[in-house]
Amino acid sequence: MIPPFIARIKNLRKILFFALFLVMVSLVTISVVRISIERGQVMYKQDSIQKSNKDRENNVILMPGKDTLIYVNNRKVLIKVSGNNKREGTFLLLSGWNFPPDDWYTKTKLCEKASKEGFFLVLPEMGKSIYQEKNFPETRADWNQYPTRKWVIDSLIPFLQNKFGLFKEKERNFIVGLSTGARGVALIALDLPKLFKGVAALSGDYNQLLLQHDNLITGYYGPYHKFKDRWKKIDNPLSRIKEFNLPIYLGHGTSDKVVPPEQTKIFYDALTKSHPQLKVKLHMPDAGHDYNYWSSEVDNILGFFKELK
Repeated sequence: MIPPFIARIKNLRKILFFALFLVMVSLVTISVVRISIERGQVMYKQDSIQKSNKDRENNVILMPGKDTLIYVNNRKVLIKVSGNNKREGTFLLLSGWNFPPDDWYTKTKLCEKASKEGFFLVLPEMGKSIYQEKNFPETRADWNQYPTRKWVIDSLIPFLQNKFGLFKEKERNFIVGLSTGARGVALIALDLPKLFKGVAALSGDYNQLLLQHDNLITGYYGPYHKFKDRWKKIDNPLSRIKEFNLPIYLGHGTSDKVVPPEQTKIFYDALTKSHPQLKVKLHMPDAGHDYNYWSSEVDNILGFFKELK
């Protein structure tokens, strides 16, 4: 017969082993699916950690109505998945300089409203990028880590097309950007004119020649007085105005103290002069450079996109 104290020790060991097992299972579960609460809804974030271009995870699926966080070349990309059975198309949402990409979701109604209409929304983390095509020897060393526009075009979009079937050419795809992201909108529209039906740009800059002392632009291209050609010909939407052929909604608050409102007005005037038949809409209310203004433009943007065939 086993003495009582020996039996108690054995039972205690079983309990400890079982508790350890439960802890391990919990850790594995947390690593696979992260759950957070946003706007009173449960949001599932699936992580697909990629070690390289050729080592992408293949086990991530887009579940209707669930948000999915993936990594493309170790860069975070949030995908807002519509709950509708039929996908209308995909939005590419570009954030401002050093803005969290999910601000589009937490501070405006764009994601909520577009998702209800059957659109998927892609929100890449761009950090301190100014949507430049490439970096230069003069680019600040601590800014080389942030994605370029080339990454969006050559890596992000092809991956989403091949993996999830997003951004199909026959669907209704759109780009929306604010602040520095508006500059990205104009440049990507020039690079991929067949992929998108229309674009919207809020509070952006489109001609860096008028911003010769801007710290962000100087930080990427080097000083204007040393690299005038670079400033004029590279990543300058206004210098490529004759190539622009996508319908565009332009918005800018006239009380903007961050980006001069005339940047948008000059771009609008150049577009309408070079392309009188192109659908271009300008809205410049008395507003600042903030989410109060950008959020107020959501219905205008969606209404503009609905008009596009």
